Amino acid sequence: MGRSLQLKELWLICFTSILWFVWHARNKTRFDECRLGRAPRVIEVVWHPPVIGWVKINSDGAWKHAEGVGGFGAVFRDFKGHVLGAFSSNIDIPSSVAAEVMAVIVAIELAWVRDWKHIWLEVDSSLVLDYLRSPLLVPWNLRVCWLNCLRCISEMTFRSSHIFREGNKVADALANHGTSLTQLIWWDSAPPFILSYCSSDLMGLPLFRFS
Repeated sequence: MGRSLQLKELWLICFTSILWFVWHARNKTRFDECRLGRAPRVIEVVWHPPVIGWVKINSDGAWKHAEGVGGFGAVFRDFKGHVLGAFSSNIDIPSSVAAEVMAVIVAIELAWVRDWKHIWLEVDSSLVLDYLRSPLLVPWNLRVCWLNCLRCISEMTFRSSHIFREGNKVADALANHGTSLTQLIWWDSAPPFILSYCSSDLMGLPLFRFS
């Protein structure tokens, strides 16, 4: 009888201990999840062509601090995603912001002289979109050129949008190529170093951003 009672007490202790370990492990898991945060959010990024009659510009700027060189560039595409032209150029102003702004200024000038008046501008810089809405925010040394650019835009049918950098690889490649140049270069068709990115955009292949 005494032995039976001892076994019952032992089983009770074991059962209580198991419950405590389960409760402790559950709370620790929940605490670690809160401490580490949620899994990163995955955003699908896809480049889209313009509608018929429009030209879409994707532009970008680059500044390599270590080398002290900058560049910018843009690509012009039609409703089928075909490249109508592209350019790359160097820039002497030591600023990635200046490179982004100059990319838009030169792209609009080139569109204007080619009589492309239905323009969709897409950039990966939210700052550039802010400058389109509030021109006086533009750095003073670029303000006159920017205001001239906005004058051209005012006589166009124009829209602008943001795309994440993952979807702006063509323009990014052109901007980085510009860092190795000494003057602006124009191509009537896609140069070889952007062909793979253009093909991916043409096929509508998604890229993914983690945030």
